Amino acid sequence: MRRTLLLALALPLAAALPPSAAAQTPSPAAAAQIDSAMLRPGDAVRIQVFRQPEFSGEFPIGPEGTIQHPLLADVSVVGVTRSVVRERLRAALSRYERDPSFVFAYLYRIAVGGEVRLPNLYTLAPETTLGQAVAAAGGVTEFGRLDRVHLLRDGQELVINLQRPDGATAGMKVHSGDEIRVPRRRNLLRDVLGPLGAIVGAVAAVATLTR
Repeated sequence: MRRTLLLALALPLAAALPPSAAAQTPSPAAAAQIDSAMLRPGDAVRIQVFRQPEFSGEFPIGPEGTIQHPLLADVSVVGVTRSVVRERLRAALSRYERDPSFVFAYLYRIAVGGEVRLPNLYTLAPETTLGQAVAAAGGVTEFGRLDRVHLLRDGQELVINLQRPDGATAGMKVHSGDEIRVPRRRNLLRDVLGPLGAIVGAVAAVATLTR
């Protein structure tokens, strides 16, 4: 009876806490990695301001490095840590509310192409893995090759096996500006015999015309 009462009191309290308080506190190393993540032009920021719907939503980062929002257009968020972004957002929102209560999240711009069903540019959370990014693009086509996925990151090209990923590969998260390309699986009939047959047919047609 007493345990049931305690649970009944604890559940509403946990629901009332903001997400940062209800979630488990990350380790110092994880917290440092999260804070060091930086945005680039083309990325986006998702902002939720308590009782201020006009400030809430997903807003892209313009070429100047500022948030494309009419009331936050002077907030520069590129090339600085998350803690700096938080303070700049707080200062900007304080112009409209004395003590603003808000949360924000990064969304990275990622290109996913090649043999996927929906090749496009996507805005994905930093926690998204490479496999999840491919899934966001509708998954691979029947010709897609997951064992040699090409990842272009910061001017370097990596070949990743997402078909049977090891521990390090399975946990790889997307970075801002990543380009993920799923190559096409080679098929003897389609890639060799098909074009060869077309060439033979063309030669035969030319020979018939020259008779």
